[in-house]
Amino acid sequence: MLDQPPKPVVFLHIPKTAGSTLYRIIETHYPWKNIYTIWQTGTLEEFKQLSPEELAKIEMLRGHFAFGLKQQLPATAAYFTILREPVDRVVSYYHFICRSPRHYCYQQVTQGQMSLEQFVTSQIDTLADNGQTRLLANLSSGHEIPFGQCTTGLLAQAKENLQTQMQVVGLTERFDETLFLLRAAFGWQKIRYSRQNVSTERKPATTLQPATRKAIQECNQLDIELYRFAETLFETQLDRLGEDLPQKLAAFRLANGRFQPLTHFLWELRKYPVRTYLRNLLERKRS
Repeated sequence: MLDQPPKPVVFLHIPKTAGSTLYRIIETHYPWKNIYTIWQTGTLEEFKQLSPEELAKIEMLRGHFAFGLKQQLPATAAYFTILREPVDRVVSYYHFICRSPRHYCYQQVTQGQMSLEQFVTSQIDTLADNGQTRLLANLSSGHEIPFGQCTTGLLAQAKENLQTQMQVVGLTERFDETLFLLRAAFGWQKIRYSRQNVSTERKPATTLQPATRKAIQECNQLDIELYRFAETLFETQLDRLGEDLPQKLAAFRLANGRFQPLTHFLWELRKYPVRTYLRNLLERKRS
């Protein structure tokens, strides 16, 4: 365990990178009253209006925001993020929109009966256009750059931030190893999990039509390069965990599989008071 944990720990949650599962793990390590989730606890603008005293109470900051928010945070903050193979992330993101009425693109996608390829080429959502680069560069929201206008300068910023600002750079495709890195960085011990927010309807990215895959790749060239860079950083981080990592991973996966039904049950129980808290919070804001 860390003698003096950094404060706050900041999870820059790129949409559709296994963040929902990680949220449940986070909630086993931090008191709910000390977790601030942007777009749930409050909007991005509401967060920026918090007083120094309110900021000091936050131990874990998480949510969908761009790295430019660093300007609002104390120097003691410690950051981590998780990236996902870009084509697969866009596919997952599209299916998420299709089943999420509160998403800002839901009406356009569903009423227009847009296919995945049509969604990407319609240019209605900038997060389908190098979304990971946008959020990891020094932007305020990630949306302020028009679709198709991301530059290699933004990519350079994102790479720099990954290399010099992130305590952990994780990968969705290697989630278990990512958890080991987070445990080493932040002292987390309860890392068993049950997958959350997983679509059962989407087909694997390997089954995409060539034209659809090409459309996604053309809009995510910077993300593809950024992901390769992240893979290199990831391997370097793993090297620091020691030569016995494969044995530890095998033991963890065996135990996680064995206890997954119990983990799922306990996580479901925990959701009720969280929902109650959020409902009461919204009612207080309306009154």
